[in-house]
Amino acid sequence: MTDRAVCAARRPLGARWAPLVLSLLVLMALPSTQAQAPEPLPSFEASGDFDETANNLIRIGFFTVENTSLYEIHYAGANFTSLAERDASLLANGFAGVADAWVRVTNEPGVPATDNFRAAELMRCWWTEAETPELDLQNVETLWNWSETDYTGDDASYVYPDFEGTPHVPTRATAIICDLPGVARGMEVWFGITPADEDGAKVTEGLFVLSAITLAESARPGDIDMTPIIGWLAAISLSVVLTLFILRATTKRRGDKAGPLMIMPAMLMLALLTFYPVGYGIYISFTDQTASNYGEAEWVGLDNYEALQSDDYDYDGDGDPGFWRAFQFTLLWTFGCVFFHVVLGLAFAMLLESGLIGKTAWRTVLLVPWAVPAYISTLMWRGMLNQYGVVNELLGTSINFLGTNGWAKTSVIFVNIWLGFSFMTMTISGGLQSVPRNIYEAADVDGVGGWSKFRHLTLPMLMPTIVPVTMLGFIWTFNLFAVIYLLTGGGPDLYYGEPGGTDILVTFVFDIAFGPNGGLYGLAAAWSVVILVMLVVMSSFYLWLTKGGETLVD
Repeated sequence: MTDRAVCAARRPLGARWAPLVLSLLVLMALPSTQAQAPEPLPSFEASGDFDETANNLIRIGFFTVENTSLYEIHYAGANFTSLAERDASLLANGFAGVADAWVRVTNEPGVPATDNFRAAELMRCWWTEAETPELDLQNVETLWNWSETDYTGDDASYVYPDFEGTPHVPTRATAIICDLPGVARGMEVWFGITPADEDGAKVTEGLFVLSAITLAESARPGDIDMTPIIGWLAAISLSVVLTLFILRATTKRRGDKAGPLMIMPAMLMLALLTFYPVGYGIYISFTDQTASNYGEAEWVGLDNYEALQSDDYDYDGDGDPGFWRAFQFTLLWTFGCVFFHVVLGLAFAMLLESGLIGKTAWRTVLLVPWAVPAYISTLMWRGMLNQYGVVNELLGTSINFLGTNGWAKTSVIFVNIWLGFSFMTMTISGGLQSVPRNIYEAADVDGVGGWSKFRHLTLPMLMPTIVPVTMLGFIWTFNLFAVIYLLTGGGPDLYYGEPGGTDILVTFVFDIAFGPNGGLYGLAAAWSVVILVMLVVMSSFYLWLTKGGETLVD
């Protein structure tokens, strides 16, 4: 062994590792080039009373922080300082672990706000690059050094998939102000903002949180002057009474003079509970009645009817403010449901009257869908059509029946057919029992076949039953609210100010008047008047086409 080898073998262990340890210490002391995760927002501002007409908007403003590519905005019904606490106090439309709104930080160009709708998550958004910005929530629209953002189209090229309409702000922005629509009126909502970097790292603890309440609670309109309403009700009642007394006085037969007096209570109730509300609805359709000026509306003429096709309500920029889209599905919904109600009802009624064994038992079974309250049956189907419900379990699939547009439309029509065909079955079955048996005996003697007997005898004899019940079914289905509201809520594809995938006219009118972004009573009344005119025209055409259900036996 050489002397150098002996010295190396005798060198202490620490001396041999000293250069390696020293190198590691030097590397650790060097500045890191890895991007730091963003810090929590130190503070921000929120207001629910920045605009007298913004009954459902909360406006928030905040200063930007470094190393941020996305700001996630989270809502909750109670105070929270972390995302875990927020998930425990979610609002009704929230999802655990998912933000309620987003603001993208990028220098990539977006779509100008005038050409693309502002998403429901963030209706409007502004930014500034001023060195010492001021968060003026009240007047941001008029400040010269604040710019309104562009928006994302169908872009999913980032780490975070962008929803259509997500606002863009440039990296040089120093402060952001944005509107958050769709907040329930009068409800205190807590907001927290989570900055996230381009790799997805984000702040989840130690959040600064503020609460705000929408304007409708803090600026309640004054009491309504009931004098005109009472006066109109009194005038209507007096007119009905005078009309009936005049009819009684002009009746020549003494035995008929009691008739007007006997129908007077029913006529009064009909006038006060039906004619007056319809007349009042027609009146407010010509005013600017809203939730914020209720009782103080002004006459605007045909403005609300023009708004049905106005670009002011075309939030998605497709040239249709929602009327034709809702009308098209209303027709599909109505004709589809009524057609299958009549066809299935007629088929089962013929089967019941064909000498079927256990007729009474089958009649009872067929009556169940109509006898059970509609809201119970609808909620039952909602559970069964869930993505993890019994229907998918039986089929061995995982179809989102209520969450995709085509399946949702098919589902609501199917559920309503199931709810209504048994009523049609019982009604047509009663009509079949009134058809004279002797005409079938005469047809048998003449050698008439089964199809010819149905076409030339049964169907014409059933027309007095089928025509009125079909017309009533058409009107009921056209105005049917509960099934769609309980099953899908008008969704999917619900965007601000636009009808959802399964919205029909009446459900969309409800959203305009009473929905989270509603309160437009004058506009909703104009929609209602148009619906009334449609029903009158289509019902009249149907009665003319069917000759009022006259019995015609060839």
